[in-house]
Amino acid sequence: MLKALAGLFALTLVMAAPAFAQDVETVVRPNTEARTPNFLGATGLLYTPSAYTQGDRNGSVSLQGNSDFFGGSAVVGISDRLELGIGVVDFDDDLGGDTEVLVNAKFQLLKETNQLPAISVGVIDAFDQLDRDPSWYVVASKFFTRADVDQDFALKGHVGFGGGLYDEEVFAGAELLFAQNISLLAEFVNSDFNVGGRYHYKGWTATIGWFDFKHVGGQLAYHIALK
Repeated sequence: MLKALAGLFALTLVMAAPAFAQDVETVVRPNTEARTPNFLGATGLLYTPSAYTQGDRNGSVSLQGNSDFFGGSAVVGISDRLELGIGVVDFDDDLGGDTEVLVNAKFQLLKETNQLPAISVGVIDAFDQLDRDPSWYVVASKFFTRADVDQDFALKGHVGFGGGLYDEEVFAGAELLFAQNISLLAEFVNSDFNVGGRYHYKGWTATIGWFDFKHVGGQLAYHIALK
């Protein structure tokens, strides 16, 4: 575990390093950067959580599923740093056929700057309804603008470590954001490699995922400003 935590710290420094060479400036984020929940109901990629939260009095609702389960979620920003969420997951008969209610929470310890990534701690399934122990995690996320990467896309990178569903292993993910409201996703979590894509239209986000190159899943989410 100490080696994994050391690896997480090193990867966080690597993510932050390119930004140290830049002048301080305002980070310009694309309009397509919706704070979309992952398939477990926390802001993130497919299964990977990010260090970002919904934001103060903003929220998202979603429906998602793959060959293993179907469910929905609602997540809301209680403040600019804290998000709370609830998810309902209905597993297929091969996994017991049970419907479970997951309670999630995330708190952002450090806000992202041009020099440093955002860092958050959180938990998925806080009351252990999945019998995998509460899935706690710590995660760092960094946004790199088109100017940073000198390409026609922007990049968000994420790296973290967690327990429960994350099996006390390092997880990592990346999202490429293009100008046409489209982003591509890739993540390595719990020894599986998942890929997918997202299409953003106003407050709507449609996501398709290919989980461990075996199962295809989809999600439809809507982002709501509660102010």
